Amino acid sequence: MERTVVIFKSKYGATEKYARWIGEELDCPVFSFDDFSKDKLNDYDNIIYGGGVQAGGIKGFDKFKKWIKPLIGQQGKKIVIFAVGLNVDNADGRMQLRDINFDKGEFRQLTCYFMGGAYDPDQIKGIDKALMSMVHKMLSDKGLNMNDEERTLLKRIEDGCDLVSRQQIEPLVKEFRP
Repeated sequence: MERTVVIFKSKYGATEKYARWIGEELDCPVFSFDDFSKDKLNDYDNIIYGGGVQAGGIKGFDKFKKWIKPLIGQQGKKIVIFAVGLNVDNADGRMQLRDINFDKGEFRQLTCYFMGGAYDPDQIKGIDKALMSMVHKMLSDKGLNMNDEERTLLKRIEDGCDLVSRQQIEPLVKEFRP
């Protein structure tokens, strides 16, 4: 019997929401990355990891890559990633995210699904607030030279947004259903 697990790293809740929905659909356990031990990976045939996007990186993914490196390509193991962010509906944003996070040969073969996140400018603090201020300034400075995707991202940063939708898990779930 195939065993599936969903592991997630979430800071503001959108990634956890997706992880829990995937777990419900696939009737499998869901763990926060912080509560999961790499020794347990061998207990599962199907490993799904999700993380929020921050400054181009998928939260916790660098550490998770070290965990899964020996498992990639192993007979009977399927590893899938999902990334949750504000700019993942943009093809260039997805490509940049893949280039940054799946930089080494064996990681390039992993399937990555992209799901829209949520952002509330009133809820962020510290480094996250500084990063978003930097992105806001960078986009604002473009003025009339902004493309449509950049205008959309700027509006999401200024107004906040909630792009989280259960239907976004469907392609990932379908991959694990017979």
